[in-house]
Amino acid sequence: MAARALPLARALAERGHDLAMFVPEDPRRFDARSIGETIRFTSLGPVLVGRRASRFRQAVDHLWLGFRLTLAALRFQPDVLYAFKPKAYAGLAVMIFWVLRRTGLIRTVIALDTDDWEGTGGWADREHASRLTRWLVSWHERWCLRHADVVTVASRGLAELAGDLRPSTVYLPNAAAPTSPGWSRGRRRAVRERLGLGHQPIVLAYTRFAEFVPERLLTIFQEILVTVPDAHLVVAGQGLRGEEQVFQDLADRARLAGAVHSLGWVPIDDLPDVFAATDVALYPLDDTLLNRTKCVMKLVDLLLAGVAVVADRVGQAGEYVEDGATGVLVPPGDTGTMARAATELLGDAPRRQALGDAARSTMLRRWTWQKQAATVEDAFGGRILR
Repeated sequence: MAARALPLARALAERGHDLAMFVPEDPRRFDARSIGETIRFTSLGPVLVGRRASRFRQAVDHLWLGFRLTLAALRFQPDVLYAFKPKAYAGLAVMIFWVLRRTGLIRTVIALDTDDWEGTGGWADREHASRLTRWLVSWHERWCLRHADVVTVASRGLAELAGDLRPSTVYLPNAAAPTSPGWSRGRRRAVRERLGLGHQPIVLAYTRFAEFVPERLLTIFQEILVTVPDAHLVVAGQGLRGEEQVFQDLADRARLAGAVHSLGWVPIDDLPDVFAATDVALYPLDDTLLNRTKCVMKLVDLLLAGVAVVADRVGQAGEYVEDGATGVLVPPGDTGTMARAATELLGDAPRRQALGDAARSTMLRRWTWQKQAATVEDAFGGRILR
């Protein structure tokens, strides 16, 4: 919501379109001022049933919330339904709108956005759901992709997969906005002072640990320490299932606790200071279907913040990073090369500065949601009424 749907909605509203957003979220999680007066925003609150309820009760509750969201969208009488994610609530809205249009009750254009591969080989395999749930997610994803009038995708990998199901697929990669954590410059000393670090080299891993196994990050850092023994690794982010603690345990067993600093989940307002304190950021990406199709928004944040980045050449990393000009790309899974590239940058401050400045300039010039909004307008073929 915060990184893709909301900034795109703001950009479209600024271009003169009448927008309403309907989300299944607790309204307390959103600052009304951040939505903007040009967008009508409706939050129906969280699902009512907690985790202790039966799976059947949870399913009924989720379906009921999905129908309520869809009904709210129908009352808006949109010219275009723009659903984000081909599953769950948005996917249900796509199906209901499609059925109503087939019966002639509405004439709404159905657009669908996807920023991950949700089915088999993608997130469905990572969420440890039942076989039936994974099958349903995969089926629902493919159904929505086939039946939407327009599909926007966040990566080249998704464009290739979705294009086989819906030829009218539009490439719409993630981009930067004034609300992005990398947009504003942070204070270099703030995080360093809090961690008790002076001028020691800082390597950053800004991650949810979904892109690689924790052991690989530790190996990369250990190889960096061979050449730069006073380096420190800062880990910003939480894993989906406690991977950050697994990583910390590995570091403790390797007797690296003093050189590894796990910040956990960092509030967006604090991220600029984390980026400013960083000398080099690592962005490992295992060569998997999930990574080849994901939108790597955290990489966008790092480049926008002007951080010198070393990333695996997987999926969208190859789109955002121009090797040697705005960052460094290494062969997928090549731990040694990634460590050597980071080590070289740690010893070359002018090059780090040049890469970071070029990365930020490129993001602001090419990858903004204002530019992406024009792409969406073209994709809808002028069918959104002004």
